[in-house]
Amino acid sequence: MAAAARFDTLDYARKLEAAGVPRTQAELQARALGDALAGSVATREDLANLERRMDTRFAAVEAKIDGRIDSLRHEVGGKIETLKWMFGVLVAINAATFVQLFLRH
Repeated sequence: MAAAARFDTLDYARKLEAAGVPRTQAELQARALGDALAGSVATREDLANLERRMDTRFAAVEAKIDGRIDSLRHEVGGKIETLKWMFGVLVAINAATFVQLFLRH
């Protein structure tokens, strides 16, 4: 596993000195920048922890959605059964009306 690239504060301080920055100031700037960069880089462990948390949250959302879908299926299924009965009754009423009209004439 490759290690994360580190900021070379000594090299940075030397470059600042070469550009004319006083040594004390160059060292302080290099340390401050090194500290700032060290806190802003995610490690492999940070990313693995984030992935685990996201997997857990996605699984929870998936379970919630599945539960709602099952609930809707049950609710809609009941309504469809009612509609089938209503349609059957309407067909029977229309058939009976047609037979009565046919028999009268």
